[in-house]
Amino acid sequence: MTKNEFLSELRIALAGEVPEGEIENNIRYYDSYIKEQAALKTEEQVLEELGDSRLIAKTIIETYQLSHGPLYHSKMNQSAYQDGDTTDWTEDKEDSVYGQENSGYQSYGIHQIKWYHKVLLGVIVALVLVAVIFIGGFMIKLFFTIGIPLLIVYFIYKLIENNRKR
Repeated sequence: MTKNEFLSELRIALAGEVPEGEIENNIRYYDSYIKEQAALKTEEQVLEELGDSRLIAKTIIETYQLSHGPLYHSKMNQSAYQDGDTTDWTEDKEDSVYGQENSGYQSYGIHQIKWYHKVLLGVIVALVLVAVIFIGGFMIKLFFTIGIPLLIVYFIYKLIENNRKR
């Protein structure tokens, strides 16, 4: 395998999975790396040490997806994230969220969240509601058992004090 074949396979494996700017950055990196190492060894030895370009591409894709959060999906999977560093990466009208035209910003619609995230969100909302109702009920009970008697005692004290001043 030659350097050009390696870089071509890497480009093909990355196409559609990460933005074009990210592909170009990786191609330049591996091109310069191979040139630097070829000064010390043969090009075949350098490529053999690097390994399979598809495995490298898989690592690049996974790293890119992890670094761009849980809502990132490749363009092939209707991307929910657009990398701010890329200017040539665009989305077709059919791929736009809720059928709206792309205005340079991506929408994070609820339909892009996985089902188990929705279930977890529902459970959290239910637990918060139960906690609010429980705490609210406790506060109301506390107010009626302690607060109202204290208010009554306070008003009686004020009445007695006002009567003494006359």
